[in-house]
Amino acid sequence: MAVSEKAIEFLGNSLDKGRAVPGQSLTNSPDNKYKWESPPEFTNVKEASMYVLETLTVPDTVSNLLNSVSSGVGIIDLASIVLYSGFLEGKWNPDTMTLLMEPTMYMIMALSEKAEIEYVIESGDDERPKEMSPSKQLSNINQGINEFDKLRNQSTQKVSAQVIPQDIQQMIEETELPSSLLDQVKSNTTPSILNKEEK
Repeated sequence: MAVSEKAIEFLGNSLDKGRAVPGQSLTNSPDNKYKWESPPEFTNVKEASMYVLETLTVPDTVSNLLNSVSSGVGIIDLASIVLYSGFLEGKWNPDTMTLLMEPTMYMIMALSEKAEIEYVIESGDDERPKEMSPSKQLSNINQGINEFDKLRNQSTQKVSAQVIPQDIQQMIEETELPSSLLDQVKSNTTPSILNKEEK
């Protein structure tokens, strides 16, 4: 099997940048397993939750955590980081990690409330409406109207009579419209069955 130049170049670039070669993990020695390849340390969600709480309440960890919360980092993101780090350390498997997500979020929210820090569930999820002065609101509305008028003018200028075939244009011009379309509807209505007299 011949190896293409692109494959050799990709391999060389990967090695230069320090990336793992595709399939490299399959060539590791079975004696040097990654931590997540071994049985997890915690299989019980309650025990794992206690470990997470102990980890979160370490003084350095809790100060960094609360700084992140006050900076607007979402609770979901912080809980994901904590749990994924535990997975990489071999503390739990992906299933237990999923079950730990909700308790971990509540722990972080409780710590934030205890420190009287406002938190957001998801980054960029600020539910508070942006306060704007009435004059700013009016200028935004006027700007929107002006932009809409520009778009309408541009679209009407792009419409060309050449788009419609000649015979259809002629049929439209020859069509006579009644004075009012509603008058035509009223004159063509049939009497109701309920109004018919019995014979």
